[in-house]
Amino acid sequence: MTRLEQARRKLGIARIAIGIGAVTGLAVFGGLARSSHPATSHARASNVSTRSDEQSDDDFYGDDDSGSYSYLGPSGSAAPQVQSGGS
Repeated sequence: MTRLEQARRKLGIARIAIGIGAVTGLAVFGGLARSSHPATSHARASNVSTRSDEQSDDDFYGDDDSGSYSYLGPSGSAAPQVQSGGS
């Protein structure tokens, strides 16, 4: 084998090694990112809800089971405001 053929062979092996290293690094990075992301950590936890959890949510959001809801929009008598534009 000539020196040029040896250099090409070493270059080919180096390219393969770099490719394998890049794929492995990307897979490790993706795995770590997925495991540390807050949205995926809840998916692995148990989703068992107890009545006390539901009650505390109801208290926080003000659900009194009366069927009435608060409406935060404008009152029925409020006329829409329209801007007439002149420049």
